[in-house]
Amino acid sequence: MCRITGIWSTDPTQDLERSCLSMRDTLTRGGPDDEGLYIDTSAGFALGHRRLTIIDLTETGHQPMTTHDGRYTITYNGEVYNYRELRKDLEAEGVRFRGSSDTEVVLNAFALWGPKSVEKFIGMFAFAIWDSCEKALYLFRDRMGVKPLYYYNKGGIFAFASELKAIHAGLGRELEIDEAALGEFFHYGYISAPRSIYRNTYKLEPGCWMRVSSDHTIEKHRYWSYQQICETALPGENEEVIADRLEEIMIDAFTKRLIADVPVGVFLSGGIDSSLVTAILARHTNTPIKTFTIGFHEKNYDESLWAGKIADHLGTEHTRQIVTPDHAKKILPAWPEIYDEPFGDISGIPTTIVSQMTRQHVKVSLSADGGDELFCGYHRYWVMNNLNRFITPLPTLLPRLAGKTMGFLGNDRVSDIAQALPRLRLPAIKDRMRKFQAVLANWQGTAAGAYPYSVGYWLPHEIENLTGAYTDQRRGLDTVGSNLLDAMMNWDFQYYLPDDILTKVDRATMYTSLEGRDPFLDHRIVEFARTLPLELKYKDRSMKYILKKLLGRYLPEKLFDRPKQGFAVPIYSWLHDDLMELVETHLNPDVLRNQ
Repeated sequence: MCRITGIWSTDPTQDLERSCLSMRDTLTRGGPDDEGLYIDTSAGFALGHRRLTIIDLTETGHQPMTTHDGRYTITYNGEVYNYRELRKDLEAEGVRFRGSSDTEVVLNAFALWGPKSVEKFIGMFAFAIWDSCEKALYLFRDRMGVKPLYYYNKGGIFAFASELKAIHAGLGRELEIDEAALGEFFHYGYISAPRSIYRNTYKLEPGCWMRVSSDHTIEKHRYWSYQQICETALPGENEEVIADRLEEIMIDAFTKRLIADVPVGVFLSGGIDSSLVTAILARHTNTPIKTFTIGFHEKNYDESLWAGKIADHLGTEHTRQIVTPDHAKKILPAWPEIYDEPFGDISGIPTTIVSQMTRQHVKVSLSADGGDELFCGYHRYWVMNNLNRFITPLPTLLPRLAGKTMGFLGNDRVSDIAQALPRLRLPAIKDRMRKFQAVLANWQGTAAGAYPYSVGYWLPHEIENLTGAYTDQRRGLDTVGSNLLDAMMNWDFQYYLPDDILTKVDRATMYTSLEGRDPFLDHRIVEFARTLPLELKYKDRSMKYILKKLLGRYLPEKLFDRPKQGFAVPIYSWLHDDLMELVETHLNPDVLRNQ
């Protein structure tokens, strides 16, 4: 795992070395173990690399790395877990290797097979390859968007990097805020690809590669698409047979994520997904499993006791840490450095904390992101599906009138319920009621049109008042040929997963010099999940039905069959108590006016 940068300028006065070094060294936290620089002076092109050594800890893994003939040079971030198998194929073709890194396999695979080589990779990655003969640059991003890749293109300058802070370091004077992207942040709490917070600066979409020519024209290609996976259900097979096949894929995918020349651990939250990852690894490998979890003094948010019971049952070496507002006080001021562009997912706090704790013991950790989007795990799916059942038959005017009435009364009134229903995590219920009110007020005949309001923060008309204009450019839910539950999962897989969840995990882990791996996002699991009939994901009011069926092969049901909590923090309570000093310091009117 590493961080990568590059700059290509048509300006002969551009100090390539200085610019590239400035970009590269803003990313030291993500690659503290080694550094590298490559310059093609004749083309006005430079590559930078910061290395976090995971595979091949020797000098033969140093980057940027160039082929024997000097034509291709790579700067690479990620892991290709089937690199050993690919290496054998390449050696059969006569390729000679200097070291044992997956970087060298990726580079030589491209040299032999061209851009189509990316279709052979099982893993997470973002990398750039410079062709010094054709003076062309190739950029690649993994299928799910686990690893980030930003690029800037304007006025004879093309630059790319793993994080926006690097582009800002090299081109700060050139960057301007994109008000449309800012509006999207107000709406959803994050900015989705291909946009970024800056104009002329973009995220390469998951499953895509692009070629940049000497005149900086771009040809973009998609080599993998979640939407185009065949959704045909598996016919003529019972649940046990399908579960067997899924388990077989998961065993291979999960165990492949243990490949490393350094210690590896697992984030164990106590939920279905992380428990399944841990259980499969504990049974099917000889590697001692180290697990890590965090908890809270606030019992409504604390799953760490369950995580401890699961760790005890599986025999893992378990580490637990209690998170307090003092942890948040240290992380929140560093938020802009961690996330670069506006980012509103407060679960970035516990993710950063668990990453910091884990890094004290291991250099790589597995998480379980993607399970909710693939196997119908979010509570909001259940809520919206039931709303759709009960409200759709009614005249559209009725839910809209109910929503308008709720807005008129105000959501603060629901706070009185808090004393009687502590599991609702009030005062967070105020936010939930506001979203519920927005869903009803903007009901368009079905829940499909209202779903974006259930996951939003500011409403479109409020954003217009702030920025002057706003149009939501995301495509709505596609229910053609599918049901509402599938449509919600697909929408979240396209937007929420790569640009919120995976962004959060990547920045939090790399900020602490920890490599994060996502075994659920092996594309073979994703493709298999896409073919499953809905009743194996949501059955008898049970979400993640087939995952629970699998987990039952490893754990007693009493350890995992309980309501989903999610990876949340009691931020609402903290902000009104322990964190009030931060609010008063950073959000008082005088400070805001000065900014």
